[in-house]
Amino acid sequence: MLRCNLPTSEFTSQIPNPLFDLAGIMCGQFGVSFWKFFLATFFGKAIIKTHIQTVFIIAICNNQLLNWIENGVVGVLGHVPGVASFLPPVIAKLHAIRDKYLKEPIPVLPNSKEKKWDLSIASIWNTVVLLMLLNFFVKIVNATAQSYMRKQQERKEATKTNGSFSRNSYMQ
Repeated sequence: MLRCNLPTSEFTSQIPNPLFDLAGIMCGQFGVSFWKFFLATFFGKAIIKTHIQTVFIIAICNNQLLNWIENGVVGVLGHVPGVASFLPPVIAKLHAIRDKYLKEPIPVLPNSKEKKWDLSIASIWNTVVLLMLLNFFVKIVNATAQSYMRKQQERKEATKTNGSFSRNSYMQ
């Protein structure tokens, strides 16, 4: 019996999404109100994303439904001029991907060596996002420190000016 190895919507909501984090940072930077951001996030994640993921997982893991969708799409795209010529290789690639995810997982032996780190687009993207977040953190700390120093200087100036006014008014 074949089993679908794709993650379900329960697990995909736990995967961190750096683009969503950056969207939240940008909304804060541009002054989007909390409730506007919260309601947009709630409707987007709870209603739209969940239903799209559910339909996608059901369609991918159900061979009959997947074949029905495939036949319908091939039937429609087969009538489009120029598309019918490159449709069979695309379908073959999609079948290979489907077979990859619809097979039993290969058990991992505990004695096998772990895969070494390799340079990929994902690792480069993660590094860029990490650098952006670190830069944002440094700017927040710097702005907080400058604000604190400015308040201290204003207090010192206020005490100097208050002290000089009281001496001048006392001397007259």
